[in-house]
Amino acid sequence: MCDMGRMNAIAIAASSCVLVAACSSSQNSTGPGPATVSSSTHSDAVQQYAEAVDALCDALEQKVIALNGGQFDIPLKDFLAQLPQHTTLRDDFDRKLAAIVVPQAAASKARALADYIVFANELDAARLRAARQGAAAYQREIHAEQKFAASDPSIAGLEAAGFSDSCTAR
Repeated sequence: MCDMGRMNAIAIAASSCVLVAACSSSQNSTGPGPATVSSSTHSDAVQQYAEAVDALCDALEQKVIALNGGQFDIPLKDFLAQLPQHTTLRDDFDRKLAAIVVPQAAASKARALADYIVFANELDAARLRAARQGAAAYQREIHAEQKFAASDPSIAGLEAAGFSDSCTAR
């Protein structure tokens, strides 16, 4: 993903308010599966999990782009006006993500996504704090995010886990 695309994706995540990530609670708690499970079954389950998450991310990205054009540096008044809609979109995403069963073989993928969500929530919280302090603080926060956000290790973790670039829309 190019830097500008990555920044736009991060902007999508950063332009909403704080919400506690729930994806780690989506682990399958029904107990161990059968004693003899082929590796292709594990592989299929991991692929199905990744596809379900990617579809959810793709849908969120489309909705957020429709809302704000995928812009990173939106004016403070637009940020505040869009905040309720972003919150609704993110709540819906998190609820749907928590409903996706995480196969044991996909635990590391789920952890990578959870790590990214923690990072995105931190960006969201910083941007919201800055917005409450006024336009100058809000602009300083955006400029600071532009310098470091795209290189956060959690983004590399998402890529290494094989998730779609659209997952940074969260």
